[in-house]
Order: sequence, then structure tokens, then C-alpha cells
Amino acid sequence: MSAKWKHRDEGKKISKSVVLSKTTEELRTASDFLSSFLALRKAEKLQKTYIHGAKKALAYTDNGRLYVDYRLDGTATGRLSCAAYNATKPMGVSFHTLPRDTKTNIRSMFVAKKGSAFVTVDYAAMELRVLAHIAREKSMQHAFKSGADLHTYTAKLLFGKDEITKEERQIAKTVSFLIVYGGGAFNLAETMRIPMERAKSIIKNYQRVYPGVFRYMEHVNEFIKDNGFAYTIFGRRRNLRDVDSKDRSVVNRALRQGLNFTIQSSASDILLCGLVGVSKRFKKANLDARVVATVHDSLEIISCEEDLPQCLEIVYDELVNYPHLKNLFGINFEVPLGIDMEVGRSFGDGVPVSFVDGKPTNLEEVFGYLCEH
Repeated sequence: MSAKWKHRDEGKKISKSVVLSKTTEELRTASDFLSSFLALRKAEKLQKTYIHGAKKALAYTDNGRLYVDYRLDGTATGRLSCAAYNATKPMGVSFHTLPRDTKTNIRSMFVAKKGSAFVTVDYAAMELRVLAHIAREKSMQHAFKSGADLHTYTAKLLFGKDEITKEERQIAKTVSFLIVYGGGAFNLAETMRIPMERAKSIIKNYQRVYPGVFRYMEHVNEFIKDNGFAYTIFGRRRNLRDVDSKDRSVVNRALRQGLNFTIQSSASDILLCGLVGVSKRFKKANLDARVVATVHDSLEIISCEEDLPQCLEIVYDELVNYPHLKNLFGINFEVPLGIDMEVGRSFGDGVPVSFVDGKPTNLEEVFGYLCEH
């Protein structure tokens, strides 16, 4: 980079006046350099963290497979934590940190054994479905029951029109998740780069559109203040002693953690119950299929091609109709659970699977894809 760009106080941010004093060509050169530099850093991290990590771990196995260590007590929220692992040394690859970058597609280096397929199953908008259920928010429940895209549905209500822009849908999506994580107008303005007044107006409209959500938030906050803990719909409990702090910012943080816990941990428990139910039914049906990993709200399954149709039906039934969960807790959700499923040869590639009445409808396309790959 040109010496002209050196600042006398190295390590400090370059001021706006310095940037404005540069020519268009100098700015373009700097931008090109930074883009290339960041791309290089990203590639180096992928190679060092994942490719080299995988090679080192494979040196300690005799079957060409990598293993990870899942822990039930690794997070305060109750979500599974995942660490790189093998039998002798803590090295390898953590599935939870594998990026979804479609350009590098680093996930595709994990492949199913010959004659088998990788099945990736994602819960669709699980945390917002949980929110709609426990907050008893009728309008949000209606969106899920009708099969509408929640964020489009929300945007139409927020902005009072039938035709919405991509930005408006993104704003609606951002607001919904900010609410789950205890955010507010400041976070919305910062994330979407919109004026604070507009952000406040959108939050106010969201409260009008989904009043049940805000009533639930107030209920959770009061419960935490009175009892010092929060709990999920399955009874998982998290103590929040900081609510007794004299520092208001510490109290607010504890309240945000408590609200998030009731939603995110409930969603995590649903996934874990689904994982157990799927695994038990694979074993009972004597299928050559098994759950090999879980990443946040998804399950990663490897099934032999011969058992694949039955495997897909079991996974759909267990995750969408949740019989194992019903047997354990006697629960019936006020909203339908939805999943997205793909089948391919590797973790990073696949073709979507469609279902009607719990049966896969495009098996010919799925097996055609597998034959080509």
C-alpha cells in the first residue's frame, strides 16, 4: 500500500478527513487491497482451522473418520456444545463452527461412506415457533398454521401494505429475532442502519401487531425478578442471581438472558428429543442409518441408500409430529413444526426433499442426484 496512507499514530483509525483527502483512484486501490487481504486471511483460517485440523485428527484414527465431543452441560442455555475431539488428543474439527460459505463450501469435505447418503434436516424458524406457542400470540400462530412466510407476513402487518420490499422483509425478520434476544430500537437502528426514530416506530408497530409477545416478555421479567430463575416449557431451569444486583445494566442483562433462555433452550430441548426419537426408531427398524452430528437446529444423518426412503419417513414423522416428545411430556404445540431436508453425498451439498402426508414425493430426483454425485 502507498506510503501516503500511513498515519502518524499507527494503530488508530484513519479519520474521515484523511479519507476525504484521497483521490478516487487511491481509494479504489486501498479498497482492492483490503478486499484481497481479507479474502486471504479468510482462506488461511479455513486451511489452518479445518483442513489442517482434520488432517491432524485423521492421523490418530484407523478408519478415516473424525469424531466430535458433544456436551450437554457446555452452555448456559442448554444447547449442546461441540468440541474437536478424538480418542487420544483434543484436535480435529468442531461442526458448530463450520462456516456455511457457499464459495469455499468447506463443509463438503465431509462425505458419507460409499453406498450411503448424507441427510441434513433443519428445523424451520424453530425459536419463533416456540415463541408463538409459549407467548400464545394468536396472529403469529395463524401465520405458521397457514403456511405463510412469517417474515413476509410480519412485514405486511408492520408496514400496512400487501407488497413489501426485500429491505422491509429483512427489517421484520431482524425485529423478530431481536425480540427473542432481548434487543430493542437501538439494536435495530444499528443493525439495519436506519434512523433511531424509524426504529422506535417499527418496534412500537411490532408491539401493536404481536401484543402477546410483549405480554409474555413482561411476565418473564416479573417472574425472574421475583424468583431469581427462568425455566423452559420442559422444566429446564437457569438461575439468574444477577437480578439482585444494584447495577441496573447487570439486572437488564440477566433479564435478557432469562428471556432468551425460555425460548432458545426450549427449542434446543425439542431438537434433543427429536434426536433421541429418531435414533431409537432407526434401531428398532434395523436401519443402516444413524445421527452423526447436530449443528444448532439441525441434525446430520448418514443412511445407506437401500434404507433411505424409510429413513426419510422416520425423520419427518419424528421431527414434525414429535411422537417421542409427546410420550415424554404430553405436549401439543399450538403451531406446526416445520423442517427443511436435503440429501446428498456430503455435508455441504444436497437436493431438497419434498413431502406430502409424511411421504417423500421426489425420491426419483433424490436418487438421480446421488447417481450423478
